Amino acid sequence: MLAVQNNSDTEYLSESESDTSEDSQAETAEASLAEAMSTPPPIHLPEAPKIDLPGVTPVDNQFDANQMTDVPRKKGKHEYTLSEEDLKMIKSDQAHFNSQEPPGPAASISVFGTGNLEGRRFVFVIDRSKSMGTGGLGVIAQAHKQLTAAIADLKNNHWFQVVAYNDFTAMIDRREMLRATEENKKLLPNFMSELISYGATNHENGLTAALLLKPDVIVFMTDGGYPVLNGNQMRLVKQMARRRTTIHTLQFGSGPLQENNNFMMELARQNSGTFRYINVNSWK
Repeated sequence: MLAVQNNSDTEYLSESESDTSEDSQAETAEASLAEAMSTPPPIHLPEAPKIDLPGVTPVDNQFDANQMTDVPRKKGKHEYTLSEEDLKMIKSDQAHFNSQEPPGPAASISVFGTGNLEGRRFVFVIDRSKSMGTGGLGVIAQAHKQLTAAIADLKNNHWFQVVAYNDFTAMIDRREMLRATEENKKLLPNFMSELISYGATNHENGLTAALLLKPDVIVFMTDGGYPVLNGNQMRLVKQMARRRTTIHTLQFGSGPLQENNNFMMELARQNSGTFRYINVNSWK
């Protein structure tokens, strides 16, 4: 039995009634605590001085930050959604990357007995000035046979192009690398057979056009005629090659080579390539 003083009267509670009273008081305390925790404490903001600035709308300093705690969160689409143009661009990029094939194994080719030249992207640069044609050394006709044979075994993961130059440059079909498909391979013989040798020689034009295609291998074919590449032009070629492109040089002449050193040899040395001299009398 528990005695409870209530004003002037004394009330006696049984043990079960006492437990019920204590539970009720505990529940009331817990409810009060939960209500206190669910209500965020007020935020007291310092009163900012009112400053009028020209062209600036004054901020309402009566704004109550406590109101922000009760703002309901909106459900639905995020306001920063992608536009139709963004989605089209992403879809296009995904299609491009999905279409890219693994590089696959490198190819090994040989031109005019150079031995194995390895790579996946090949550019053949040939001087088409007057001295290289049928009225001169006859190199273009022989190059027609050599290049046709060189690309015959290239696979679909390889690329090629021919840059023919004098004062200007010309390429097969379009000014970009061609995938070594059977259809594109058939373009090379037609291109070579239609080359007319004329004009002067501009080696820099031919090499620059080839390097812009970013090949692995350049095979540079000329009789080395005047004007030769000077030091500044050689530095430009080396800078554009960036150790990514190997340049192999083939010099053509009538009779034995008369020089111990020339710009063709130096061009190959500076760009990790090989030099080879071909005496055209061997096929005439």
